Amino acid sequence: MPTSRHRQGLIAATLAGLLLLGGCAAHPGGVGMKPSVAETAAPAWRPAWALSPLPAGNNPSFDNQTVRQIVPLVTSGEAVRVRLSNELGTRPVLIGAARLALANADGSIRPGSDRPLLFGGQTGAVLPPGAPLLSDALPVKVAAGDRLVISIHYPGPTFVAGHQPLVTIAGPGDLTVAPVLQGETKRAPTLVGAVEVLAAQPAPVLVAIGDSITEGDVSHAKPAGTYPAKLAALLAARKDEAARVAVLNQGISGNRLLRDQAGANLLARFDRDALGQPGVSRVVLLIGVNDIGNGTRRPAEAVTARELIQALSQLRDRAHAHGVRLYIGTIMPYAGAGYYSPEGDAIRREVNDWIRRNEGFDGVVDFDAATRDPANPAQLLPAYDVGDKLHPSDAGYAAMAAEVERSLFGGK
Repeated sequence: MPTSRHRQGLIAATLAGLLLLGGCAAHPGGVGMKPSVAETAAPAWRPAWALSPLPAGNNPSFDNQTVRQIVPLVTSGEAVRVRLSNELGTRPVLIGAARLALANADGSIRPGSDRPLLFGGQTGAVLPPGAPLLSDALPVKVAAGDRLVISIHYPGPTFVAGHQPLVTIAGPGDLTVAPVLQGETKRAPTLVGAVEVLAAQPAPVLVAIGDSITEGDVSHAKPAGTYPAKLAALLAARKDEAARVAVLNQGISGNRLLRDQAGANLLARFDRDALGQPGVSRVVLLIGVNDIGNGTRRPAEAVTARELIQALSQLRDRAHAHGVRLYIGTIMPYAGAGYYSPEGDAIRREVNDWIRRNEGFDGVVDFDAATRDPANPAQLLPAYDVGDKLHPSDAGYAAMAAEVERSLFGGK
């Protein structure tokens, strides 16, 4: 196994190659080479933040405007690169300029940290339809908990196929160098699909994937956190190897297992958004309530327990084919939600009974048992309900995170 000094030498050599080749070196062992088992302790790129893409709208997202977002990192590294995504786009996307900096506590740019993002040594780039694009590596040392400021100028009408985090939009013109961007802050599509870091001791990656219960409900002012974020905090506080695990949130609000809604169905996006993350070793899956709820409200979209079970089994087999452990979560109670029905709850309970039998999964996370009201098991415990009978409160997310820690890592 490489020593600490040897790892630092490999990091330096890797960075030198990356900067010389404009970001073309994919791995210390050579361009495009897959590391052998003996090389798994060598420096490697790992995602420190990621977001699932969504289709573009019917109107341009931006037109000669600068868009800035703040990205929190979950792992440390000696260098940074940004992965832009037009994977669900149907039109080319032109980037006029892009910059990266470290963020102060108030979101402003930390003095001396701002630098351009280059693409093959150039300040701009074009993303073809359906394609991602990696920036050149920047020799910027970052730590878990740091936040990055990423600014992109779109010089003309642009259709961005991306998730919609909070961003600041200003213009007209290229304002990427502004220390503080004065503009409108709102949810809008982002081209930034991931931030990757080059680490001497690459962190194992855990992907949490699902719907709004995983992403964090965006329709309420609260809760402030999500279960993946709370899980990351629990793991970081541990004194064992679990403290090194990087937790990525790949939830999409409204997502379903079997049908497209607010993005591709989970069967379609699982390989890209979960199994495709560099260094992924574990996936925690929670999905199905939107299939059941919408299916009982709209007969044309009705689902059966058997259909859901078959689809979940497909995801298990696909994960194992990639050497990834899949932990399946029971579907949480939702009595009182707008699309609740006793018929739907019967489907949920049948699927959960099958999940608890654990037919070939690497483990079960019993979110249902951890969050339900003992006096009425069909609904969330009142303290765990944000108010709509479907999405968890901060306390509910904390209970979910604790259940994942216990189930996967032997938490309390």
